[in-house]
Amino acid sequence: MSEAPLKLFTRLGLLITLIPLFVGCQGEPEQFQPTANTVTITVDGTTIEQQTSAATVRDALAALDVTLGATDEVNPPLFTPITPDLAIRITRITESVETIDRSVPFERKIVRNEAMDENDPPRIIQAGQAGLEQITVRIVYRDGIEAERRTTQITTIEESQDEIVMVGLGLANSDLAAFSGMIAYINGNTPTLLRGSNSFPEPLDVGGPLDRRIFALSPSGSHLLFSRVATDTADFNNLWVIETVPGAEPRPLGISNVLWAAWNPDRANAQQIAYSTGKPTTLPPGWEANNDLWVGTVLRNEEADFEPRQLVDSYPATYGWWGGNYAWSPDGTAIGYSFADEVGVIDLRLLDVLIEQPEPEGGDTASFVPRETLVRFREYDTRADWVWVPVITWSPEGRYLAFTAHTSESTADLDFDTWIVDTQTAVSGQLAADVGIWSHPHWAAAPSPQGEIAFLRALEPFASLQSGYTLWLMDSDGSNARQIFPPPGENTAFPRQADFLAWQGDGLGVSFVFEDDLYLLNLETNQVSSLADDEAVASNPSWAPYGAGLAEPATALPTPPPTEEERQ
Repeated sequence: MSEAPLKLFTRLGLLITLIPLFVGCQGEPEQFQPTANTVTITVDGTTIEQQTSAATVRDALAALDVTLGATDEVNPPLFTPITPDLAIRITRITESVETIDRSVPFERKIVRNEAMDENDPPRIIQAGQAGLEQITVRIVYRDGIEAERRTTQITTIEESQDEIVMVGLGLANSDLAAFSGMIAYINGNTPTLLRGSNSFPEPLDVGGPLDRRIFALSPSGSHLLFSRVATDTADFNNLWVIETVPGAEPRPLGISNVLWAAWNPDRANAQQIAYSTGKPTTLPPGWEANNDLWVGTVLRNEEADFEPRQLVDSYPATYGWWGGNYAWSPDGTAIGYSFADEVGVIDLRLLDVLIEQPEPEGGDTASFVPRETLVRFREYDTRADWVWVPVITWSPEGRYLAFTAHTSESTADLDFDTWIVDTQTAVSGQLAADVGIWSHPHWAAAPSPQGEIAFLRALEPFASLQSGYTLWLMDSDGSNARQIFPPPGENTAFPRQADFLAWQGDGLGVSFVFEDDLYLLNLETNQVSSLADDEAVASNPSWAPYGAGLAEPATALPTPPPTEEERQ
């Protein structure tokens, strides 16, 4: 054997011999002794100081037999490691439920009566009576001291009864209301004209029942466009026109199932109209919208046929089966449109060229008509067989659109504001907040420094489906908003229809429907007048002249002959 392997073998033998000796010298391992820490525990109004070898707060409390309730608060938390001089506090949390009876005060409602003078003393026609409701309250105690009260339920035991007070409208001695231009409205089911005053109402014989969907004076007031119920076909209505002169005969336009129609405000002489149609169905709401758009000229020549031109074949939209709202721009170069989640504009500046051109093959006229969506928002889900669609209104110079927008990200929330959008730049912004679903803005027809917008505002904006509304005015930038009718505290019985209001052409007055009656508000004098002279339900006011018709006064009738009493 060589010398190197011999040395290695010798060393290994020595190492094996020493290992048992080394292990034997180690002895038994020492046991770990946990450190005892002093902690302070506050519980049930007592503070104690205790030494503990527990590792966590949970272990320390268990070692001291401290019982915890399910709702008790421990600070610091149970998983916290024990450290020297740690302070532990236990707060006992208990709850109780109480039922409290509370009186509900009654409200005072004011009813305006035109048969009473404004100086007559108010009359109580229904006494007020407080209601009763039961409130369930959850009370939270911290270490036996009340810390929080939460109302968990309110149950109405007895409804309150409003006090109703009748006051004079101030019209008892002023039956005559004067204004400029002509107002047409539906009185019961009869189209009625008022020329310059309510002295001589003129009923129009339109030959059949109105369906109230279309009812509009032409810009000069020379014609009335209206829709009648279709009684002898499956259609739901037909479109008609009649001159606003004595003895005029209604003229059918040969158009059925019309959902929207209006005059071009810039074509008083040409009598141009636009309209959109639907298809009758047996399912609610009774139609399915085509979302189309047609334009045609209602000629003064009674022998000529009405030959409209289709501009839009069909426009896909959210809840498109209901249809959209439309509005001519004051200069006639565009039509604003709205659907359940958008507002936009249809450019008609090439309209004259389009109408003069022959019908393209296949009838695809819509390619000539540019359409631009300006604003999008979340639709409101009515969960019913009707659809909420924004009402849109043009500024007098024809650049801006005002509209009511649904501003919540949830389709179920009743969050509605009034917005404005620039049709040239698509820049939009808010004008008025929390106006309610039935706000229905209407821009004054004539330019003015303020460019006022009339709109309804909900008394309870987040319950605006059933809320009462008041009539407001604001400037075009949303400033100077103020309630103009009725005075605060009075009943708020405005209709839900968008065409409840019409502006006077010079912007100095508005006519509107309130409590099924037609009223006139002079914005210069703040005088309110009732225009209807009977108990029939009034609706659909339309006021001319407007637009281009401002340069052409409405047709005037000769002064009626004096009565026998006047001769005497």
